[in-house]
Amino acid sequence: MAETVKRGPGRPRALPLAEQCEAVLVAARRVFAEHGYRGATIERVAREANMPRPTVYELFGGKDELFRAVVDDAADRIVARLSASFGESADYPLRAFVRHNFAAVFDLFEQDGDAMTVLIHAERGNLDPPMFAAEETRRRVLAEVNGYTRSRWESAGLDIGDANEIMAVMFFRMAEGVAVRQVEDGNWDREALIDLMTEFTVGGLERLLQRGRIIEAAGRRARKG
Repeated sequence: MAETVKRGPGRPRALPLAEQCEAVLVAARRVFAEHGYRGATIERVAREANMPRPTVYELFGGKDELFRAVVDDAADRIVARLSASFGESADYPLRAFVRHNFAAVFDLFEQDGDAMTVLIHAERGNLDPPMFAAEETRRRVLAEVNGYTRSRWESAGLDIGDANEIMAVMFFRMAEGVAVRQVEDGNWDREALIDLMTEFTVGGLERLLQRGRIIEAAGRRARKG
């Protein structure tokens, strides 16, 4: 009977390719979030991922390519979370819907802060090749918000037309800006901030809805006259 050949000591068996890529992405997301694009290096990413530097180059190429991959991955994570949040609250009353989704943006910063920070670095870094990836990412996120908010406003009987794109930008930017401040200064009251943004948004929507009803009633009177 043949003896089983045992593997002798030496280098550990390499992880499967997909696991290596995931390990590098997680490490790179952390490094880019902490150091920004300019301060991040492949060496730092390799140390964080606990793998040789040449392996990082083999998997992703240079720093630009790795940064693009991290930005794309961050966008996927954020769009998935926003999609889930809008889906969870699709049947909520208007005020509860708005509040739920403002809270989701705060949760993104608290639970996936590195991904959000990477996107902010990408937008503000004035870096030509990576900047295009960041702009595309922003469009993807805002398109997601735009689609869901349009559907929700229409279900409430409110058609604001092209202004919905402005509402989507306001919705996400306002939540993003306030959430950043809340993360930087833990003394801010998260729930009070979410309530404030909710009342601001719902109040504006209700005024638009009321204005639409007034215009519609005036139109009916004019037709009867």
